[in-house]
Amino acid sequence: MFSLHRSHSLELTSDILERIESIDDLPPIYKRPPQQRVFVNTDLRMDKIHFVGFDMDYTLAEYISPAYEELSYVMSVEKLIEMGYPEEIKVLKYNPQFPIRGLFLDTSTGSLLKVDSYQYIVTAVHGHQVLSPHEILRAYPSMQVQHNEIGKRYHLMNTLFNLVDACLYADLVDFLEKKSKIKADECGLCEAPDLPEGGIYSETLDISFQNLFSDVRYAIDWIHNQGNLKRETQANFPKYIHNKGQSLSLLLHRLKQAGKKTFLLTNSGYSYTDAVMKYQLQGAREDYPDWKDYFDYIIVGANKPKWFSEGSTLREVDLETGALKIGSIREFQKGHVYNGGSLNQFQNLTKAYGPRVLYVGDHIFSDIIVSKKVHLWRNLLIVPEITHQLERLRATKHIEKRIQTLVYLFGESFRGLNSESAQPPDLSILRSKIKEKLHLLNEAFNPYFGPLFKAGLKQSFFSMQIRRYADLYSSHVENLLNYPFFYYFIPISYGMPHEFQIIPQIAQSEDVLADDSSSSSSLLSSTSSSSSSTSIGPSAISNPRLSFSSPSKNCSQ
Repeated sequence: MFSLHRSHSLELTSDILERIESIDDLPPIYKRPPQQRVFVNTDLRMDKIHFVGFDMDYTLAEYISPAYEELSYVMSVEKLIEMGYPEEIKVLKYNPQFPIRGLFLDTSTGSLLKVDSYQYIVTAVHGHQVLSPHEILRAYPSMQVQHNEIGKRYHLMNTLFNLVDACLYADLVDFLEKKSKIKADECGLCEAPDLPEGGIYSETLDISFQNLFSDVRYAIDWIHNQGNLKRETQANFPKYIHNKGQSLSLLLHRLKQAGKKTFLLTNSGYSYTDAVMKYQLQGAREDYPDWKDYFDYIIVGANKPKWFSEGSTLREVDLETGALKIGSIREFQKGHVYNGGSLNQFQNLTKAYGPRVLYVGDHIFSDIIVSKKVHLWRNLLIVPEITHQLERLRATKHIEKRIQTLVYLFGESFRGLNSESAQPPDLSILRSKIKEKLHLLNEAFNPYFGPLFKAGLKQSFFSMQIRRYADLYSSHVENLLNYPFFYYFIPISYGMPHEFQIIPQIAQSEDVLADDSSSSSSLLSSTSSSSSSTSIGPSAISNPRLSFSSPSKNCSQ
């Protein structure tokens, strides 16, 4: 047997390849520490990427949490009071322990819903009240968020900006219901399927949950677009934005050294973009005296996702006044800034087509889904929450292992039974124990909604979106510095369930939490269910992606 050991890159000669007989001859899989990694869902060759684009907010400019959300929350409350809401709501405060991304807001019942990858409702919170499985079943007999109602009745809170939306909406529901002395089941919660506009109705207050949501959205949009949020942020950048000038400037410099064209594509206007980029990049390197020198093309006021379809008029920005010039743009000039436009115009002027482009952003829909599904751009999704999720995973490994053991025993309870068996095993104790451990696990992440990437024993809807649409994902954009720009990102293939019975997996048992270089491929894989692991048997104990029942069965039993 040929034994192979290495600590640096592996040079594979024909002689070595001939002498390697099996995977047992290979060294441990090399993986960077998880906090420095770019995780992989789809093959991506960096040497085939010729253009690398960046969003600004929450991508190049990483806002400091919870300080930034607290500022947004306070300003939104002030705007709501201007709109006629009672002065008493000034007592409301942003709670960073409450909201997570990927929740659905039901404008019929006024509840926030966490669903799994099949859109089954796992958790429902009305105001600050976590509903029991029986209450969920009464309000949602199908136990699902219907796909054709998304964007109508159900609104997805899938951006970091939406954390304030979710928290403020829930706080207002709780506050206004208590103020009106109305219980949740008296204001449309239990009659939601038959009452499309449930709300808070009393002698002193009449407001539907839909109108409450519209008011919250209007107030938050107003402070972002017309209010003082950007001015307050600019007045105190160190309090609200991480200064990552050294790492960002190095990343952009090395991309240019590697022959990549770089561009900035942001929805923010020029004045704010200029201030933020100066704070981040101006003076970071002597060979780039102006922040605009880092980019080949700069587009502000893009209005994504509309930019990826019909777009708007492309106009050059007057750098002295910020005004938009009227004229015909035949080419992008380095150091100049442009406003609006569309993908078609961008492609015609830059020749940046399809899979030659890697776009880095934080918005799962505007940055990732639209650019990939319609235009085949490759993408890297920034998910800052990964850092906290990894910390919690380390702290709860013992609970996760216990859950895996219990699920294994659940499967073993059916050993030897077939169609002749008439008496089912008594699983009540196991169900109770699994429920108890899942509750402990959820509490360790978020007392209301649990882990970001899991819903019970399955993938959360947010996790499914990342898995399906994001080619790559990472906690910070500067993690790209840890890879050569000819790197070949390759995901681990888990195959179909029937293939696990015969074909061994090189990395079937993963440990994404390891701090050394032997850890594995994907945070989503280690924290969520996979269709490759739906059967229950003796091998289940080694596979954390196991599911033992659907949410609808849990509630009915």
